[in-house]
Amino acid sequence: MINTSNKQIIQNFIQVVLSYGDIDALKDFWTEDCINHAMLSDNNQGLEALRLYHASFLDSFSAFSDIQIELIQQIEEFDRVVTHMNSTVLHSGTFMGIPATGRHVFLASIRIDRIQNGKIAEHWSIADVPGLMQQLQ
Repeated sequence: MINTSNKQIIQNFIQVVLSYGDIDALKDFWTEDCINHAMLSDNNQGLEALRLYHASFLDSFSAFSDIQIELIQQIEEFDRVVTHMNSTVLHSGTFMGIPATGRHVFLASIRIDRIQNGKIAEHWSIADVPGLMQQLQ
């Protein structure tokens, strides 16, 4: 197995799953018993719950195209990686009742991931959705 830094694991996950939308690759980045604390449901453990979460997320954000994710900064401390990133997207479809504006907008977010044996075991995140909505007005 190639020795990959914990930061690189997160960078690869962001590129493959978030940028390209490849939810079949979740198993390559997450442990079987992973916990996604960003889910608003009590059923936030395991790969199947994670797959449903990402499928729902990708469906909700299908109104955006031309996705560009910029990593602003990453900090690695022991088994934790904190990633600050901005996603710039084109608002090309209806999102939460707001028709396409044709504008490029951005979403700032911060994620914290706990890495175990080269995979994500736990995840927390927060995104500036109010800021995104303000840009769509």
